[in-house]
Amino acid sequence: MRRTLVVALALLSATATAVAPAPAAHAAPATIRVREDFNGDGYADLAVAASSGTVSGKTGAGYVAVLYGSASGLGTRGKQVYSQASAGVPGSPEVNDHFGSRLDAADLDGDGFTDLVVTADSENWTQDGVALEGSRTVLWGAPGGFVSGTVLRAAGSDAYRESVSATGDFNGDGHQDLVRPDRVEYGPFGRDGRAASTQLIKVAGSYDPLYAAAAGDVDGDGITDLVVGVSAIAPDDEEYTPSHLNYLRGSRDGLLPPITLKDGKGRLLAPGTQVGLGDLNGDRRADLVVGGTSLHINYGTATGPGTTTTRVIDQDTPGVPGTQEEGDSFGSALSIGDVDGDGYGDVLAGNGQEAVGKQAWAGTFAVVPGGPKGPTGAGTKVFSQNTANVPGTAESVDLFGRGVHLVDGDSNGRAEPVVAAPGENHGVGAVWVFRTTSSGATAAGSFSFGPATLGMVANVGDSLGQFPS
Repeated sequence: MRRTLVVALALLSATATAVAPAPAAHAAPATIRVREDFNGDGYADLAVAASSGTVSGKTGAGYVAVLYGSASGLGTRGKQVYSQASAGVPGSPEVNDHFGSRLDAADLDGDGFTDLVVTADSENWTQDGVALEGSRTVLWGAPGGFVSGTVLRAAGSDAYRESVSATGDFNGDGHQDLVRPDRVEYGPFGRDGRAASTQLIKVAGSYDPLYAAAAGDVDGDGITDLVVGVSAIAPDDEEYTPSHLNYLRGSRDGLLPPITLKDGKGRLLAPGTQVGLGDLNGDRRADLVVGGTSLHINYGTATGPGTTTTRVIDQDTPGVPGTQEEGDSFGSALSIGDVDGDGYGDVLAGNGQEAVGKQAWAGTFAVVPGGPKGPTGAGTKVFSQNTANVPGTAESVDLFGRGVHLVDGDSNGRAEPVVAAPGENHGVGAVWVFRTTSSGATAAGSFSFGPATLGMVANVGDSLGQFPS
């Protein structure tokens, strides 16, 4: 039961992303997150996985698709699909490997091309004669896309490899690093997958799995910090703490020990189901956004997330379309970036369980604008498949908005919303790409694609729609 819960939470957490806002006269962004430019052409690209997709007749083997950015933005022309059946990718597709259950993007080897860490959370393999479950493969960026890959060595002694991870520059040396639940592997990495150095550090209790992780410069010192959501499921453990959020500050010596976030009265901050970090008020510090049924915002300070005041935004907040209802999942998927190009980060909040008319769990997503005082709810836009110019029709259990991501595919300083509906077409899954203007996101010019567009067999249960964290 423990492993099943960990996997389910990890799959839900694979969508939280922080994209730093573009510089503006009044504000410079907190630590710039690595552009997801896998082929090095200067335009950001989109990676999206169907971790339950069929490959070479193997159900649940999983694959990753890449749509490349250009002067006209993201498009399906030139798309590429990668799996363990692809040349240069280690391993072979097997039933229920779930290659693509989590994606992490970073330039691990420092060659100027963004690499992609692909988790296969159910792959069975051996290392040094020890049987393991769950692997991570680095696909190395290159001018023509990914042409080679390396399986990262397993860390720790557990047979099951927990799949939540994060990337960033946690020691401020200019190289990208990879965090796992019990260690930080510092870059640059060699093509053999070995890190330059390793720091052992527990980001949570011994038996408490992570359900989410977000990286960003919370204190504004130019070094990436980490916030993790910890799911406590072992009440008989002497280290037991209810589900909570831990903050780990980055430093020249690497990540410092975790601090459990509490409010001014000593109460645990609401852990939600998803976390994101990004600069929402232009003060050059990343702010903490926790989502689940509403957005809980704590602004970055010189000492970490400020916890004395939490701003809460939900569908009953003035300026936010809709009504807060039981069972909604406002913010259960999060991405933060500058959608309208004004220099302030905006919150892309998925609400996959929202009803649209009489269609239960059809799903919506909202773009909540940031500003000098951070998001207030004013100016929020909400989209569904029934919104004019959005392809498709809202249907029950589409789960439109279960996955969200922001990608500036045309490098114009405005990040475009990308939204997944893993329940579309009875669980086949599909992805929508939206456009932006100086007024924010727009449905005009939006397009969608599914496995068939990618040249893959469309099967019930493929659930296309995992994005990089």
